[in-house]
Amino acid sequence: MNRYRNSTIVLIVINVAVYLFIAVLGFFKGPGGKSLRDLITLYGGVSRYALSSGLIYTPVTALFLHGNFMHILFNMWALFQLGMVVEAVYGKKLYLLFYFVTGIAGGLSAAAFSPALTIGSSSAIFGLVGILFTLGLKKDTPVMLRSITGYSLLPIILINLFLGFSIPGISNAAHIGGLIAGAAIGWFAKPAYARFGRQRRVYTRVTEKSSQEVSQEILIKYLPILNALKNGDSEERTVRLAQLRSELSNLKDEEVASKVLWELFKRDLISKEEFEKLRKFL
Repeated sequence: MNRYRNSTIVLIVINVAVYLFIAVLGFFKGPGGKSLRDLITLYGGVSRYALSSGLIYTPVTALFLHGNFMHILFNMWALFQLGMVVEAVYGKKLYLLFYFVTGIAGGLSAAAFSPALTIGSSSAIFGLVGILFTLGLKKDTPVMLRSITGYSLLPIILINLFLGFSIPGISNAAHIGGLIAGAAIGWFAKPAYARFGRQRRVYTRVTEKSSQEVSQEILIKYLPILNALKNGDSEERTVRLAQLRSELSNLKDEEVASKVLWELFKRDLISKEEFEKLRKFL
């Protein structure tokens, strides 16, 4: 069974596949003697000239084009770290919507403030940073998300903007455009835990929570926690896993609790050993 069934991994795979495919095309010549890689970059990258020439699709295609190995390596690493959290907090559909909206906003910003051709997924990645930044400023954000949202991201934002102004070839306009769009989304969009909580409160006026509802709350709660602790403090992770075991045991429904564990395992948030160990206590 595939454990990586989330949109973040799918986006990374698509980006890497496109990069490798275009790298191969660099060995072939197209019209005018230019390599096919250069032609794809020219007609796929976003720019003021491209948009004025009717290439309105370029704000989307530019998100999947990267200039070199270090470019895609850094962007995919950042996408994995940030995307897993945003997807866990908002859900797959909203996450994908936010990714493309902020990426397109960054591309349009780049075209508006610079005549240069812009490629790369960094505008969407800055959008994810903006979402998590303003999410952490809201009063109803859970305590377990505070350490990876809000002002804790400020150093990352400032350092990357400084590098953008210091290093030639980096489009800070795209980064800032994506960041601002993400910040607006993070402030107004409702996370999954807030949407689910609001719906459940209306339901509990007439009946108690079912095991399925409680298990969904547990899953939403622990997705961002375990993702944040994936490569972090092992002691805190042990404590969180003990809390998870306790909450699942309180469900008094072994089948439903096992489904929660299996979902966490599929997302690679708990190891096989942790999965087996926790299931024994259900």
